[in-house]
Amino acid sequence: MKRISSILATFGLALTGFLAISSPAFAHSDELETNPAADAVVEAGRIPITLTFGEPLVTGDDSIVNEIVVTNENSEIVPALCAVAENKDLSTAAAIDQPGEYTVTYRVVSEDGHPVSGAYKFKVENTTDYSAAEDPIDACVYAMATSGEGEPLISPAPVADDSNKTVQIIALIAAIIALLTITTFIGRAKSRKSKSE
Repeated sequence: MKRISSILATFGLALTGFLAISSPAFAHSDELETNPAADAVVEAGRIPITLTFGEPLVTGDDSIVNEIVVTNENSEIVPALCAVAENKDLSTAAAIDQPGEYTVTYRVVSEDGHPVSGAYKFKVENTTDYSAAEDPIDACVYAMATSGEGEPLISPAPVADDSNKTVQIIALIAAIIALLTITTFIGRAKSRKSKSE
């Protein structure tokens, strides 16, 4: 019975250690509200795009870029304003006149320093004969991507963020090693004690 109690106590300590070690990975939020909503159908026009995250974004640091790229069904970048980060929001606007499905790809850095990236889609219909050519937009990402002066900062294709999984796996392995080490130590100590009695 004492052996089972020791093993359970050791497991509890290891689990507590795992949660303590991995808590920074869970500290930042991947919560996301989007406007337009994922899979929504919106009318063509100068479409405002706002992403609201679960915690504030880093702003005021020129080395960190929070960015949104909008692409059409052919993976062509759609002209959009430079993304603006304010508190938990990242926003832009894109002039879209062609009906179809569009992908919003984003990469942000939250205040805790974790990069978060992802993508979602929405659809556009044009029942008002809106013309993007008659509503020119100062295209930040589009100009950078086609100017030849530099590569876009993020890919227009969805980007997976596996950094959290890596931290969790390392923490889990460390917890298992700690559990095995403690269990072995307790077993040897009990064995020595029973030999001396």
